[in-house]
Amino acid sequence: MILDNKKASRSVEINLDGSRAVIAVAFACAIAAACTGRSDSGTAHPQVAPAPRLRVACTITTLCSLVASVGGDRIELHGIVPAGASPETFEPRPDDMVALSGASVLFENGLGLEAWLARLIDAAGGAGLRIETLSDSVPAADKASGNPHLWMDPVYAADYVATIARTLESADPQNASVYEQNASIETAKLVSLDGWIRYHINMIPRDRRAMICFHDAWLYFDRRYGIKDVGAIEPLPGQEPAPGSFARLIALAKANHVRAIFGEPQYSPKLADALASGANIAYVTNLYDDTLGTGGVAADYDSMMRHDVETIVGALRR
Repeated sequence: MILDNKKASRSVEINLDGSRAVIAVAFACAIAAACTGRSDSGTAHPQVAPAPRLRVACTITTLCSLVASVGGDRIELHGIVPAGASPETFEPRPDDMVALSGASVLFENGLGLEAWLARLIDAAGGAGLRIETLSDSVPAADKASGNPHLWMDPVYAADYVATIARTLESADPQNASVYEQNASIETAKLVSLDGWIRYHINMIPRDRRAMICFHDAWLYFDRRYGIKDVGAIEPLPGQEPAPGSFARLIALAKANHVRAIFGEPQYSPKLADALASGANIAYVTNLYDDTLGTGGVAADYDSMMRHDVETIVGALRR
């Protein structure tokens, strides 16, 4: 209720002098009733407590962005791996155990990405925790390589969104319509993103559409958009390449006219610098895939993908 104090004071002034004190008291009481939620009878109006939000956990920030877009303000979301950290080498913290013990739903990617997660779940011991593996959303034939980075293809990210929505609707039926609507909005954004990526990748001359990355996170993206996946510097998380494989990567870079090596901020640039120097090509340091960015850069899934595409196109068109 919005009260216009100027109008109220004018109405007091036009009354007879003898009535002004009575009207002023009545006016003050009306304001007090409005502010305290009491009616003229003095009975307090019941205060309706907000419904508790569904407590949800997810493993990495890129997945958390998709979960947040579907859950909106109906969920309380805890992300386990912070932005800027690698999920392959992450070590859970005590507050992750606390958050997981109180969660109703946990979203993981699966396919070996979160090798530490089983230990965290055992330690947290959350009764009734529902675990949803988002990579299960994608047909088995499409992920036969075992590479876990399915979300780097927006078409597969839309499969993730559909699974997230179904899971939240099942866990919180009273807000099912909200989750369904949010998922529809996010899916439309992903369709738009897919078209935007195709348009920009087409700006790269066909003979320059080849990538070498620090680790093998771009297989599905490259396959979707017609970029040749020449190889990755790090064959397995935390494992440096053998001298022979490093030499082969240099030869492949030259044979495929690769114009840039793409690294990620959370990894040491030492190996990528050496490869770029050996192949005499550029080194680009700032792609994101396993994690969102920090400091406002690549702050959600959509902006991360657009940042990455602009970076790739800028490097390969040169």
